[in-house]
Amino acid sequence: MLANATRLLCTAGIYFALTNLMLGCQATPQDSDAVSPPPLNTATKISKLSEAQRQLSAMQFAIAEADFQSILNTSTDQITLQQALAGLTLVYLHPNSPAFNLSLATSTLDRLYQQMMRWPQNEPSLNTLLFSLKLCLEQRLKINEEIHLREIAQAKQQQLMNETFTLQRALEKLRQLTLQ
Repeated sequence: MLANATRLLCTAGIYFALTNLMLGCQATPQDSDAVSPPPLNTATKISKLSEAQRQLSAMQFAIAEADFQSILNTSTDQITLQQALAGLTLVYLHPNSPAFNLSLATSTLDRLYQQMMRWPQNEPSLNTLLFSLKLCLEQRLKINEEIHLREIAQAKQQQLMNETFTLQRALEKLRQLTLQ
């Protein structure tokens, strides 16, 4: 029950942040003091990014992952790179994704954080998404830890049940021997 509630809360936070990211993708940066390389072919990058985000929203994780990776390999615009890293993190964190991988999600989130510290864009939607992704990742790690602890407890319980069954059989044999 707790895992389902946490999963729903995490998913809602991700989709909220993704929506903000998509809206922020359409806005232009207001801070002209930020140092970044000049964007090349911005309209194409935004359409690629929008398409990747649309694929992610449609839960087409393999296509979205390929699109985000393509953007990371070809783009020089820092905002686009940060949004692609955020989208890639979402692909790796989504529980229904075949690419679900907590270690990849952690490393991609770390890359996003480093990128945001190196090239601050002052994008509230990216900051919100980064915070949401951190919370989601922490919750997922806690859930995995709880699952692991539960599995250990179940294994211990099974071992104790087996020992109890063995002792009961031994006790029954002793009873039969004493009756003879």
